Amino acid sequence: MNRSLRRRLLVILCGSVVTAWLATAFFSYLDTKRQIDEMLDTSLIQSVDFLLALLDQLPPGEFDGTSPLELETGKGQMLVYRIWASDSNSVISSPGMPMLSPDIRKPGFSDRDGDQEQWRVYGAGNESGLFVEVAQRHEFRAAFAENVATHIMHPVWFAVPLLAILIWFSVRWGLAPLQMVAENVERRSASNLEPLNLQEAPSEIRPLLDALNRLFARINALLEKERRFTADAAHELRTPLAAIKTHAQVACQARNEGEHKQAIESVIQGTDRANRVVEQLLVLARLDHQNISDSQERVNLMKLVVQGVIDETPRATAKRVDLGVSEETDKEAIIAGNADLLNILIRNLLDNAVRYTPEGGKVNASVKLRGDRVILQIADTGPGIPPERRERVFDRFYRVEGSAQQGCGLGLSIVSRIAEIYGASISLGDGLDAEGLAVTVTFPPSPPLIPKCIDNE
Repeated sequence: MNRSLRRRLLVILCGSVVTAWLATAFFSYLDTKRQIDEMLDTSLIQSVDFLLALLDQLPPGEFDGTSPLELETGKGQMLVYRIWASDSNSVISSPGMPMLSPDIRKPGFSDRDGDQEQWRVYGAGNESGLFVEVAQRHEFRAAFAENVATHIMHPVWFAVPLLAILIWFSVRWGLAPLQMVAENVERRSASNLEPLNLQEAPSEIRPLLDALNRLFARINALLEKERRFTADAAHELRTPLAAIKTHAQVACQARNEGEHKQAIESVIQGTDRANRVVEQLLVLARLDHQNISDSQERVNLMKLVVQGVIDETPRATAKRVDLGVSEETDKEAIIAGNADLLNILIRNLLDNAVRYTPEGGKVNASVKLRGDRVILQIADTGPGIPPERRERVFDRFYRVEGSAQQGCGLGLSIVSRIAEIYGASISLGDGLDAEGLAVTVTFPPSPPLIPKCIDNE
C-alpha cells in the first residue's frame, strides 16, 4: 500500500477543517435559533403592551365588550391577537386568530394547538380588566430561524472549497524540501556515501537526515572494513597457495623417494593451512551476520568447556601439554546463548593456547560465577603477548612478530566478534605462574525468560 504523506496531510487537514466548519455551523444554527426565538418572544411582549396601551387611550365606554372594536387586520399578518373585555366574555379577535386549545385566559408564554398548527402565545392584562393575547405560528418561527441561519452559512459553501485549495498548495509548498532531499539522494551514485547537506534542510527533517548520514557512515565503514578484509584474505591465501604450488613442483622434479615424500608432506601442510584460513574466513563471514536472538537457549558453559578440552586433548597430548579444567570451575554456570557460537569461541581460545604453549607446558580452563555474571578464562604458560601489543591481537590477520607457530591471525578476531554479539568483555593478562597469557571473557547477566536448557552431553 502506497502511503503518501501529502495525501495524509491533505485528508487530515481538510477533514479537520470540514469537521470544524460543520460543528461551527451546527452550533451557530442552534444559537441563531435561540436568539431569534428570544427576539420573537420579545416582539410578542411588545405587541401585547402596545395593544394594552392603545386600549387604555380609548374614551370610556368605547370598548365595553358589547360594542365592537374595529381594528384593521389581515390574514397575511405575522401576528394574530384577541382581546377580552373587563366585565364580559365578549372577545375581539383578528381574522387569522385560531381557536386555541385550551381556550382560556393564561398570562405569560404558552405553546398551544389551534387549527392543526402549533402556536406560540403570550397573554397579559391591565388594571382595567382587559386581557390581550398575541399568537404566532411555530412554523413561521422555525422558517424564519432557518432562513437566517441559511444566510449565515452561505459563506461556508464558498470558504470550504477555497480553504481546501489553499491547504493543497500549502502542503505542496511545505513538503517541497522533502522532494528536494529525495531528488538529491536519487541523483547520487551508489559509491557516493558523503553526508547530506543539512544547511538548507528544515529543522523538522534534520533528524531524518542525521539518521541517513549516520547510516551512510556505517555503510562506508562496513565497506571499508570489507575491502580491507578482502585484501587481507587474498594476501593470506596467496602465501599457502604459492607454497602448495612450489612444493608440488618440487615433488614433480624430485630425484628420489625421500625428496618426493617430503615435498608431498609440505603440500599437505600447505593445504591444511589454506583450509584453516578458508574455514576461519567462513566463520567470520557468518558472525558478521549473526543475531544473538537467533536460537537462544540456556547453555551450561562448564559442559561446553569440558567438551572443548576433550576435543583438544589429542593435540595437547602430542605436544605433551597438560590441558585440563580448573578445580574452581562452577558446574552450574548457565548463560543464554547459542551453543554453536559458544563452542566456536571456546575452541578458538583452546586452540590458540595449545598451539602457542611449548612442549611440557600447561593450559588451564575455568568457568566462574561472580554475582549474576559468568567469567570464562583460558590461561597457559606460553610465550604470552607484550602488554603494548595486546590491543592489536584482536585485529584480523594480525600475528605477533617472532611467533614460530603457523596461523592466520583470525582466532582472536573470531573470539572478539562472538563476545561483541553477546555484549561480553575480553581482557588479556598474565597466564599461569605469571607466565604466558590468560584470556578472560566476562558475560553479562542473561535474560530471565529462556525456553530450555542444553546439557551438551
